[in-house]
Amino acid sequence: MITSLANRAEPAVTWMGGTVGAALVLVAAFLVLLVLSAVISALVDRDTSAGGKLLWILFVLWFPLFGAVAWFVVGKKGHLNRFLGIDKGKARHTIPVSVGQHSNVAAQRNGRLHPA
Repeated sequence: MITSLANRAEPAVTWMGGTVGAALVLVAAFLVLLVLSAVISALVDRDTSAGGKLLWILFVLWFPLFGAVAWFVVGKKGHLNRFLGIDKGKARHTIPVSVGQHSNVAAQRNGRLHPA
């Protein structure tokens, strides 16, 4: 039955079917590469804990396109990971220690520490 349908098809329809098929193969290959790169990137990320890596990988595999894009947009930067508590606790920026009138940190004068 399929052979008889293929023999009766117009050449333009056959060509269009091949073009759409090739486009779908390219989109599928792009999606597979995107998901693989997101999984590998999540695995080698040093700032994310082991449990966080597992959560991100499951998220990427469960929602391939959305999960991979989410990893590269917010997960890799670490802001969401710190908010969720799945980073290793290494802050990228440190807050300077406050030394002043309302601080209990000892002030340093002439190389010596003096009580505040």
